[in-house]
Amino acid sequence: MPRFTVVLCVLLALSIPAATATAQDLPDLEFEKYVLDNGLQVILHEDHSVPLVSVNIWYHVGSKNEKPGRTGFAHLFEHMMFQGSENHDEDYFAPLQKIGGTINGSTTEDRTNYWENVPSDQLELALWLEADRMGFLIPAMTQERLDNQKDVVQNEKRQGENQPYAVSRQLMLELLFPDDHPYHHTVIGSMDDLGAASIEDVSEFFGLYYAPNNASLCVAGDFEPAAARALIGEYFGTLPPGRPVQRFQKWIPKLDGEHRAVAQDDVELPRLYMAWHTPGVLQPGDAESDLLASVLASGKTSRLYKALVYEQQIAQDVAAYQDSRGISGIFTIQVTAKPGVSIDDLEKAVDAELRTLLDKGVRKDELARARTSYEAGFMRRMQNIGGFGGKADQLNAYNIRTGDPGYMKRDLQRYRDASARSVMDFAHAYLDLGRRAVLHVVPLGQLAASESVVDRTRMPGAGREPSFAPPAIQSADLSNGMKLYLVEKHELPLVQVNLVVKSGWAADPADKPGATALTADMLDEGTRSRDALQISDRARELGAQLGTFSGFDGSYVNLNVLKAHLDDGLDLMSDVVLNPTFPEAELERIRAEYLGRIQQESMQPVVTAYKLFQKRLFGEGHPYAQPFTGTGSAESVQKLTRDDLVRQHRELYRPNNTAVVVAGDLTLGEAVGKLERTFARWERGPVRPVAASVARPSGDGKICVVDKPGAQQSVIVIGHEGLAQNDPDVLPMQVMNLPLGGQFMSRVNMNLREDKGYTYGARTMTLNFGQSGIFLAFSQVHTEYTAESVM
Repeated sequence: MPRFTVVLCVLLALSIPAATATAQDLPDLEFEKYVLDNGLQVILHEDHSVPLVSVNIWYHVGSKNEKPGRTGFAHLFEHMMFQGSENHDEDYFAPLQKIGGTINGSTTEDRTNYWENVPSDQLELALWLEADRMGFLIPAMTQERLDNQKDVVQNEKRQGENQPYAVSRQLMLELLFPDDHPYHHTVIGSMDDLGAASIEDVSEFFGLYYAPNNASLCVAGDFEPAAARALIGEYFGTLPPGRPVQRFQKWIPKLDGEHRAVAQDDVELPRLYMAWHTPGVLQPGDAESDLLASVLASGKTSRLYKALVYEQQIAQDVAAYQDSRGISGIFTIQVTAKPGVSIDDLEKAVDAELRTLLDKGVRKDELARARTSYEAGFMRRMQNIGGFGGKADQLNAYNIRTGDPGYMKRDLQRYRDASARSVMDFAHAYLDLGRRAVLHVVPLGQLAASESVVDRTRMPGAGREPSFAPPAIQSADLSNGMKLYLVEKHELPLVQVNLVVKSGWAADPADKPGATALTADMLDEGTRSRDALQISDRARELGAQLGTFSGFDGSYVNLNVLKAHLDDGLDLMSDVVLNPTFPEAELERIRAEYLGRIQQESMQPVVTAYKLFQKRLFGEGHPYAQPFTGTGSAESVQKLTRDDLVRQHRELYRPNNTAVVVAGDLTLGEAVGKLERTFARWERGPVRPVAASVARPSGDGKICVVDKPGAQQSVIVIGHEGLAQNDPDVLPMQVMNLPLGGQFMSRVNMNLREDKGYTYGARTMTLNFGQSGIFLAFSQVHTEYTAESVM
């Protein structure tokens, strides 16, 4: 029996962390909508592609509905909804995880949603559970349960606030919104308000908002509509309606000038935030704001990225986004400074780009790229039945916001109708440089119930057992030695192509850690026929997602593209795989980004803890002692040359060392033909071998502690050597991990979170690499319970 080296790391820390798709191309999402006598809106959507069904419910309540002194109630109540109800007086995770289901919920400013994805024969169970907590939660609510979840939420708040730049969240809301605006406070609320929450408070909140006439229920997936309607009527139709809920009217505040603030945080690099008030979701201008955000900061040729990150190299990263909420929106620009760059100079550079935009407008080509990219993303969201953002969630979202679950085609058409003029009309109307919030974050110094006949006290058993045939995995050998694997999926006109080079960070030369990661990241920075910006532009023209990245045992180039653009997408993909030139100028830019990232990682306790854990487990210089981020060390990144990257590419990127995995609207014959054509010039060749074996960790267990006085939370990582990918015990170990710490109802999480209230979450994980592995447990806990959590 092998001897394992066990390593425990505790980190006490301040911060935790051509043809274009049209709306008409969007497949019709057929559904049935009806309303029960008690006001519950019901949506049914059949999808028999897999034997799964999703139950998704939206309550029209969020943090904007909270009263002063009661902030955080909506989110706290989300937690309470999982603690048990009158007829199921225990947590809601166990019966669903027992049948292989998944369950979750979330809270925003405007709504709270819950969903379950379950095998189709378990639909009744999911409906029974949801109906019971809608109608019978309060009888099961106890002070003990409330206190426990208050502790959990407060730990969640501490965890969020201890992340770098977290100070910006509340400050930006205070700069933007007056005290009496519903969006003045964060969703999670204040510690004082959470601590003061009583059973009476939460009961009152539940009685008003968690009623059938304030909810929308969607069932999507593999089910019989008649049976579903009957079950919904039995379980939900007999619940009494609540009082009418007052709806908020549109309220877009008007700033009287610039609202500015400077805040210190435990960060390495300054960050600039700018924000403006904008229209709310599905309001005129909402689509234009999304498109403008893409023009500004999506892709290497976007205005801000190109100017600040690529050309001037004064920014580490840029982001622009529209947060479209129910009664107003927020348009935000966020830029992190490069090391040594003044945040005032950074703000001037951002303003210069914004003035150019406001003076000269957007070009048709960049707007077309933004539109195509948005449409492709819209299509991608149609791939999932349940979960966050899946079809059930979207049907409910449109129903809550418009009263029409099928509004999505009209929504998409808004983006197609947007013009350069309408985008600039939005910009001139809302992006006033003299009326905005600016924050500098700098480093420290009529309704009735029907008669009830259902027996709610009986937990439903399984329905008809579903049948499921896994999708066939087809394979072929290409003439150049590359192996092809294909799964056909013809529901949507999308194709995913993943190219896997079977060499990753473990193939780094011993004295050049980071070489493989940097090589992969440089693939799309320039080829013989395109520079980095042209590559980015071409991908956006196609509405494609093209990404390059690496891991411990592989390097990857992934393409997701509409089938109509597949040939062009493959041409672009092959160009970055076969013809990278690793330009010196781009190398220096990416090197600086790596160094900035390494500097930022030094202030992230989770990353720091993992780095220390790996080094102590495997030993300095071991291939698997490299950080999970793949960045290597500052010293090694400084020394890497273009020749090193060229050598890595020449010695590792060969078709006989590569597999390609394809899933989507494609047959095997089509896939073989297209890939043979695209990669015909890629020749076999010798591949530099990775060491046949790597040294095993040795020695006794180690305990290492990093002390940070005044820390609010501790990061705990404990583990030992795990199993390699080809070990026959990998699957049993993964199964073992689930009840131990791999899911919410696991022993570790239930002990530390639900029983003790020490943490927002605790997990175990098994990582399997080519020649070794890691098994670990980890959590972020309240500092005062560090020792108890370890024990």
